[in-house]
Amino acid sequence: MHVHLPKPLHGWRAFVGEVGIIVVGVLIALGAEQVVESIHEREDIAQLRGALRGELADDRARWEDMRAQDRCTESRFTAIDHWLRSAPAGKLLPDAFRITLWNMHSSAWDLAKTSPAVAHIPVTERLTYASLFAAIDNWREVLMIERANGQTMEALLATADQPENRRQVPLYLARARILLRLRQLNYRYFFSRFDSLGIRADRSQLTIAGDDNLLCKPLDQ
Repeated sequence: MHVHLPKPLHGWRAFVGEVGIIVVGVLIALGAEQVVESIHEREDIAQLRGALRGELADDRARWEDMRAQDRCTESRFTAIDHWLRSAPAGKLLPDAFRITLWNMHSSAWDLAKTSPAVAHIPVTERLTYASLFAAIDNWREVLMIERANGQTMEALLATADQPENRRQVPLYLARARILLRLRQLNYRYFFSRFDSLGIRADRSQLTIAGDDNLLCKPLDQ
């Protein structure tokens, strides 16, 4: 039994050429689609990186601002300790401990974790982002504790003419020293990761123009 295939109207050579043109056209269309997807993917990654780096630049500025106050903070601890030992009963010490302890931001990373673009960031870079933002989240609560302790100590000093308040100051002063040392021990962790990502501080988002030398000034008695 012989099967006879219908011949193309213009011959097999012309038919193959037409099919080849169609195949090439499909391949070009698929290639163009992949190029467009690749461009969009790169744009998404660039936008994601920009958001992460912008937030971290703000966070680095906040850490640098707090670190810059440390020398004078330690000096003020010494001054308060001396005042407690030497000031007569009935004395009070207003505005004795004004320190700026910033809140930290991590909302960009919270959004990034749900973005498909984050999977296209190299693993090492992604892990550095993750470890840095995790540390920022952990430290948010510690900074709140340090801030609350400092505010309580300042309030006690402002009412130190009351003996029961003055007696509590050494406890909060000791806590303040411990919390400062704890923060200082973690600077290397934060700044080494900022540096590895090439993050520079952006102070434009700081809403308070603090004085790093404020606590080095003599106590206002």
